[in-house]
Amino acid sequence: MANYSATRDAKELSYLYDLYFVPGWREFFDQLIDAEVKFPKEGKFLEAGCGTGSYVIDLAARFRDKAQIIGIDDSAERLALANGKAEIKKLDNVRFALGNLESLGVEEADFDLVIADLSLIAPTELADRLEDILTELKRVARLDATVVLKFTTRGSFDEFYSIYWEALYEADLLDYTTQLEELIQERLTIEQIEAAVQDAGFLKVETLTEKQQFEFESAESFFSAPLIANAFWDHWFSILASEREEQEVCAALTRIIDRECSDGGFDMSAKATLVIAKR
Repeated sequence: MANYSATRDAKELSYLYDLYFVPGWREFFDQLIDAEVKFPKEGKFLEAGCGTGSYVIDLAARFRDKAQIIGIDDSAERLALANGKAEIKKLDNVRFALGNLESLGVEEADFDLVIADLSLIAPTELADRLEDILTELKRVARLDATVVLKFTTRGSFDEFYSIYWEALYEADLLDYTTQLEELIQERLTIEQIEAAVQDAGFLKVETLTEKQQFEFESAESFFSAPLIANAFWDHWFSILASEREEQEVCAALTRIIDRECSDGGFDMSAKATLVIAKR
C-alpha cells in the first residue's frame, strides 16, 4: 500500500489540508468552540496552529472592528492559502504569521482569547511538547483571558484498532500485539490533559468531549481518504518491521473492512476534546 504523503510536496499537502482536513476535521472542533465557548465582546484573539486560516477568517468577519484576529501556523504554504482567502474577503482586522506552538513570536500578555489546535500532533510528540506549548500559551494570554485547546484523546480510533488486531491475527503477525497495545494507549487521557493544564497554572479548567464519526463505504475509500493517508497512515503502520508485513496486514484489513461494509459500512470515531480554561 502506497505512502501518500511521502510523494507530495508541501504546497500540494497544504491544498489537501484545505480541501479535506478543514471540512473533515477542523470544522468539527470549531463548531464545538462556537457552541461552548463564551467569546470576549472585543479585543485581540489568537489561533495558534491555524492551518489555512478558515476559522480565523470566520472570527474576523464576525467581529469586524471589535477585534483583531491573528493566526499563526508553522507552514508557510498553509499561510499562503490563508492570506489569499483573507484578501478575497477584504478583511482588515486579520493577519497571519509564521511560528510554532512553543514559539509564537508575539508579545507577552497580549490576547483576550487564545485558541490552540493540538488535535493532529502525533501522540508521543505531543507528550514531549505539551509542557512547553502550555507555557507559551500562558505567556501570550492576558490575565483572565480564555484559553481553548483542541485535543484528540484516548479512545479515538478504537474501531480501527479492533480490526487492526484482527488483521494481525489473519496475517499471523500476533507478535506485534504489544506494539498495537502501545498505539492504543499512547494518546493522553482527559484526566492527564486536565492535570497538565492545571500544573501549567491555568484556572477554571473544563473539558468537553464529543465523538467525531467517520463513515467508509469500502476498504478502498478508507485507505484512500486523505485524512487517513496523510495524517495517520505512517504512524499506525510504523509498528511493522517491513514493507512485506505492511502489505500483508493491509490485505487482511481490506478483507475485514469490506466484510463489514457488506453488512452496512465501516465506521470509525475520534474523541474530539476541548479544554477551556482561564489564564
